[in-house]
Amino acid sequence: MERPKRILFLDLMRVLALFMMIQGHTTYDFLDLSVRDGQSIGIFIWTSLRGYTAPFFMMVSGTVFTFLMLSQEKPDGTNPRIKAGSKRIITLLFWGYFLNFPIYIIWKIFTTEGLNQIMEIGLLETLLTIGWIALSLFVYITLQDDNDLKRKKLIKKVFREGALKNSRYRGAIFNTKNLKREELKNRLFKSVFYSVLISIPYLIISNLLTLEEKQRALRVDVLHIIALGLLSIMLFYFISRHIRWILSILVFLMLLFIISLYPLLNKVDFIDLPVFLAPYLNSFETKSMFPLTPWLAYVFAGSIMGIWLSLEIKKDNFEKIIGFKLAALGLGFILLSIIGDFLEIAYYGKSYYWLDSPNLLYHRIGIVLSVGSIMAFLSLYIKDLPVFIKQMSRNTLWLYVGHLIIIYQIVKPIIGYQTRFSIGITICCVVTMFVLMYFQSQIIVFIQKKGGYFSFFKGLLRKK
Repeated sequence: MERPKRILFLDLMRVLALFMMIQGHTTYDFLDLSVRDGQSIGIFIWTSLRGYTAPFFMMVSGTVFTFLMLSQEKPDGTNPRIKAGSKRIITLLFWGYFLNFPIYIIWKIFTTEGLNQIMEIGLLETLLTIGWIALSLFVYITLQDDNDLKRKKLIKKVFREGALKNSRYRGAIFNTKNLKREELKNRLFKSVFYSVLISIPYLIISNLLTLEEKQRALRVDVLHIIALGLLSIMLFYFISRHIRWILSILVFLMLLFIISLYPLLNKVDFIDLPVFLAPYLNSFETKSMFPLTPWLAYVFAGSIMGIWLSLEIKKDNFEKIIGFKLAALGLGFILLSIIGDFLEIAYYGKSYYWLDSPNLLYHRIGIVLSVGSIMAFLSLYIKDLPVFIKQMSRNTLWLYVGHLIIIYQIVKPIIGYQTRFSIGITICCVVTMFVLMYFQSQIIVFIQKKGGYFSFFKGLLRKK
């Protein structure tokens, strides 16, 4: 009985996050500006609710990932969720950058100016790029290889214990006998080969972009924050040696660290830092929508919630009491934000609530927890969700990517970026978007049943 209720509770939260995300983006980009930026009560409510979309989406992502990671841990210490999580992180980062990439720049390659810029790429820059990408790929491929558990444990120790400082580990890694192994040579060749394939377009495109285009392409989005949050959680999981109370402390300390950095970094100009790094630190002149501070805090808050749920699920009457506990925690955080704002006004003479105050973070975390309590109460009365809703909730990443591509890469270029509609037509656009997302989820499920994208397209080619 526990497993269905647990899955339903998490699915309900993901369904709401998906609904908020799709309707928010669609309405924001299609509704007439005179209505969207108006002062009506309906728009005020919609704008207020939209402010919780990103925090809700991030917290749910952190909760689900951590909960499943702890739930799927095997007695021998292995965890299949780590392999799936590493793939998810790479996927999140890829789509995060791809969705911001100015595709039109590709045509510049075929111009004289573009060719001249490409010829300016230095040999040292090329070798360094190939080198660090190859090293990253080698570590990733090794960690994904289930047939080489000894090598995998060795690389994990490199990260845990600073193994390059230990002569025993250095000898194991750089031993010439190991380098002669056919499997290892294949892995090295594969890493270098794919590194070259990745590095060439990366170097060409990066030299064609202007500074403004680089800032746009490298600005940080929700997907980047979730990816780095999940990566941090996985690292803390290794460092804590799978001990939950140590994991909780590490995540909590990082949560406090991110919150404390927010007012310090919010207005600092990082113009001298590398263009790919500055957008992660703040939105000051970087065009970044979601810098690490404060947004990463929501992923960590969700992770703590996931750890807590993994303990609560073992208790009797979990389904009946979890809603009350979430409600109490939510109200506690909301009360903390109110008290903090009162003290802020008393000390500074004014409120920084909507600028760089941690009180806004506490408020949003409290709202997400309170909504989570409502979902927990609903799970007592809903036996199960319709199959298509569960399918959509389990493919939120692809639906997120899909609806953004439809809006910004297909519809908006066709109808014009300045084209807006009335409330009625915008509602029709929202409904249409949900229908398209339904069909997208069905296509995803169909392809998954065929063995994945590679097997599916390979089968199509064989038929031809």
